[in-house]
This record gives sequence, C-alpha cells and structure tokens, in this order.
Amino acid sequence: MATDPVLSDPLLTSAGSHVTPAARSLNLRLGARLFVAADAFIFLAFLFAYLYLRSLNEHGLWRPPHTDPSLALGIVTLVTVVGSAGALIAALRALRAGQPRNWRAGAGLSLLLMLVATVVQGWQMVDPGFSPYHAGAFGAVFVGFTATLFLHLVGATYWLETIVASTGAFHREREGVAKPSLLYEPSASAYGTYALFLAGVEIVAFVLIYLA
Repeated sequence: MATDPVLSDPLLTSAGSHVTPAARSLNLRLGARLFVAADAFIFLAFLFAYLYLRSLNEHGLWRPPHTDPSLALGIVTLVTVVGSAGALIAALRALRAGQPRNWRAGAGLSLLLMLVATVVQGWQMVDPGFSPYHAGAFGAVFVGFTATLFLHLVGATYWLETIVASTGAFHREREGVAKPSLLYEPSASAYGTYALFLAGVEIVAFVLIYLA
C-alpha cells in the first residue's frame, strides 16, 4: 500500500514522536466529541432546572410579571453564535478544497461574530433587564445559564483566535511542506464540532427563554 507523501512528511511529525498527522487528526476529532459530550451535561443541568421548576411553578412564582430579558440582545446572540458556526464550517470546506485565502476570510468572519456574541452575552449577564432577586425561579435559571454560556463563549473565542493566528504562521514557517493546512486543519475541525454544539445550545436556549 502506497504511503501518502504528505502524511509521511517528517516536517509534519513532532520531534522525537512517531505520531502521524492522520493519527493526530483522529485524536483531535475524537477528543472534541468526547469534550462536547461531557460539556453537554452542564447545559443539561440548566435544561432540567428549567423544565422542573416551570412544571412545579410553586406559589405561581416560576416567572413573575415583568421578568423579560432583552429580546434584542437575545436575537443578536442567536444570530452571531449560529452565524459564527456557519462561517467556520464554510471556511473548513474551503480549507479542505485547497483555498487558504477563503479559509482565512471565513475563519476571520467566524471569529468576529463570536467576539460580538461574547460581548453581547456579557452585557446581558450584567444587565438582564430585571432584578434577579425578584424574578422567581426563571430569573435564577436565566442568570446562571447566561453566566455559564458567557464563559463558554470566552473560551470558544480564545480557541478560535489561536487557530486563526496560527494559520499565517504555519504558512510562513513551513514553506517546504506540501500542504501546510494539514498542520492546523485537525484543530480547526475539532473547533468546528464545538462551534456547532454551542450553536445548538443557543438555539434551544432562545426557544425556551423567549418563545416558550
């Protein structure tokens, strides 16, 4: 069986390591899925609290009147988080098609949208539009979820920023490699899995908070 000259390129293997790019890519993809599966339990706790407390509605105080978070901020967060994931997936397709310029443009747009989502989510966390002390069980769940999602968006923004920043460095420093994208495509793909997960969390949260 012929060996792929790109995957056997010694420049693509770590010093003193026999881990091939194909194995490294598989490890990152599996790791990303395991991480998403574990992280999902954090948000499932809020989903359980939401459904349980809403069904219990003790003394009719699940959601007192005038406990309405900003719909505008909610829409902006939804659009930017989902848009960031979509831009990243499109950028990954361009990267795999051998279009590094389109990859950098798409990844840059994804990073910008994620940064906007993080700022807006932080704003909503600091100013939810109501007093958490008089917002019943809904207010407690909302504030806790908003703070948790904000921390996740901060982490996602940092993760994506490191990938985007490393893209140009790999192309400059690894000119002898046939396909420099193989150096960062696995990590970008792993982030893409996480970005889709966050987009799914945001869609479910928007429906429950603003539409249900």
